[in-house]
Amino acid sequence: MFGFWFKKNFCDLWDNFFHFFIVNVIDLVIAFLFAFLFLFFSRSPLVAQNYRLLVVFFIALAGSCILSVLVFAEGKNAADVANFGSAKLVKFADNIVPSIKIGFQFGLFAFLVAAVSFISIPFYFNMWIPSDGSEGTVIGLVLLIVIFWAVLVTVLALQWFIPIRNLMGNNFSKCLKKSYILFFDNTALTIKMGLVGLLNIVISIFSIGMICSFNGMMLCNTNALRLLLYKYDWYEVNPGMSREERKEVPWDELLRTDKKTLGPRNFKSFFFPWKE
Repeated sequence: MFGFWFKKNFCDLWDNFFHFFIVNVIDLVIAFLFAFLFLFFSRSPLVAQNYRLLVVFFIALAGSCILSVLVFAEGKNAADVANFGSAKLVKFADNIVPSIKIGFQFGLFAFLVAAVSFISIPFYFNMWIPSDGSEGTVIGLVLLIVIFWAVLVTVLALQWFIPIRNLMGNNFSKCLKKSYILFFDNTALTIKMGLVGLLNIVISIFSIGMICSFNGMMLCNTNALRLLLYKYDWYEVNPGMSREERKEVPWDELLRTDKKTLGPRNFKSFFFPWKE
C-alpha cells in the first residue's frame, strides 16, 4: 500500500500543481501576516510590556484558527482529488464559511498542544536538570517523559484528523476520537506518514512554501485514509477472522482498481502527456 500511496500522492500533486500553488500562496500570505504581527507586537513599544505576552498569545491563537479554517476549506478538493477527481478554486472559496466552526476548534486544539509543548517540556526539563546547577528531581524526568510521549502521539494521531473530516464529515469530537483509534491500529503507517510529512516540510522550506506546504500534506494524508478504508471494508465483508488473518491484508487485490485507474504514469507522461 505504501508504495502506491506515495506514487499517487506525487501524481495528484503534479496534476493539480497550479491549484495547490495558488491556495498555498493564500495560506502563506495569511501565515506571514500573523508572523509579522507576532514579531512586531512582541517587541513593539506601542504595547505595555505587561500586556505583550497576552497580545502575542491572542495573535498566535488567531493565526492558528484562521489558517486551520483555510486548510479545512480545501478539504473538499483534497477528497475529490483523492477520488481521482480535480481541484477547483470555487470549491475552496465556497467551503470557507462552512469550515469556520471545525477550523476554529482544530486551531484551538493545535494551539493548546503547541503551548503544552513549548511551556511544559522546558519546565519539567528544568525540574530534572535545573539551569542553576542545583540538584534536580526524578519527578521532573517522569513528567517530562509523559508529556513528551503524549504530545508526540497526539501530533502523529492528528495526521488523520483532517482526512477523517474530509472523507467522513464527522464533528470535532468524533474526528479526534477516530484519529487516536487509527493511530493505535495503524501505528507503523502513521509513523511512515509522519516521515513523509517531514519530507514535505523540507520541500516546503526550500520552495518557500510554494510546493507541498499545508495543502499538499493534507492531500497526502487524505489519500492515505482513503486507501486505508479499503482494509476496514475488507474486515466488514470477512467477519470472524483471527488476529493473524486480519494482518494479511490483500492490498494487491484491494488496490487493483485504483492502480488501473491511475495507470503506469511513466516519467514521460508528466512532462509530455500529449505523447502518451
